[in-house]
Amino acid sequence: MVNRAASSYVAALAALGLCGVAGCALRPAPDLFPQRLPASLAADAPLAVVGDLQQTSAFVLKVMHREETAAEQDRLIEDLRARKDELAGLVIVGDLVFTAASKSDWRRFDELVGPLAGEIPILPAIGNHDYYCVFVQKCLHNVVPKSFRLRFPWFAPGTPHMVAYGKIALLFLDTETDLAAQGRWLETELDSLESSYRAALVFFHRPPFTNAVTRGSVPDEAVQAEIVPRLRASALTTVVIAGHVHGYEHFVVDGIHYITSGGGGGPRAMLGAERPNDVYAGPDCVRDEAGEVRRPFNYLLIEPRRDEMEITVRGLCKTDAAVHVIETFTVPFASADAVN
Repeated sequence: MVNRAASSYVAALAALGLCGVAGCALRPAPDLFPQRLPASLAADAPLAVVGDLQQTSAFVLKVMHREETAAEQDRLIEDLRARKDELAGLVIVGDLVFTAASKSDWRRFDELVGPLAGEIPILPAIGNHDYYCVFVQKCLHNVVPKSFRLRFPWFAPGTPHMVAYGKIALLFLDTETDLAAQGRWLETELDSLESSYRAALVFFHRPPFTNAVTRGSVPDEAVQAEIVPRLRASALTTVVIAGHVHGYEHFVVDGIHYITSGGGGGPRAMLGAERPNDVYAGPDCVRDEAGEVRRPFNYLLIEPRRDEMEITVRGLCKTDAAVHVIETFTVPFASADAVN
């Protein structure tokens, strides 16, 4: 008997046209993922971004009374997958799974992302849950689990990389290890990009700013020290997208947009009653008597235009009938004179 995850995955393979006339054999999931990092993405199509797809273990759900989110995750990712024919690629800002050594967690990941992986590039920025960890926080940041390497063999710990997206540079950092060296790389890379790019999208897992009050969801001091000053010094228009905090936040600090899109399916964090620098004006899902809020599950669609990029955030609360737009804003590109 084939289990539910395997049945769903076979259906996904069938949808991708990977079944022969004799039926659909279960093809190894990693075969769907690109074996090389693409040098560039199609510049005339939107880029999707999602974070924190992990599903918390049953033990944690019961012991810590975290919220059940599988149904909302299925609805969100179904809405994202419905757009696969119009996307340039999908970026995942970390925590692809809850336990990196868990085969069942990776089966769940393949069930969610497999139908996309066969058609568009999948580009992850690794998160803390994606390394080998003991009790989540004790992690081996020099050891990439086999399941991660099978799907993304080009990834190396602490090694940043760049992918071109028209006149936007996509820069990926690993906030779990060796940020000082990556900060120096970022400074050099941003300087070199100013002559040929109008903007940079910087992706990593741990956000430098958050108003979360949930345990473990704090502003990352290393990112503040090693990465933020390099971003401020660049003439390029820069947008930073992180995950880790489950939900959605949108900060503007020193003219730079910092987006936390960790709403891909993990139990959501509560944000404090005071939310400095957060410019989000969309709907909240929960607001308690103290003024603390919980934001929608979400993913982003980024669409380059002639002189700006438009960022649309789609999401849902548990009580919503369907996934819908929760925020849309534009970010103007730096002028050619400002860059050069």
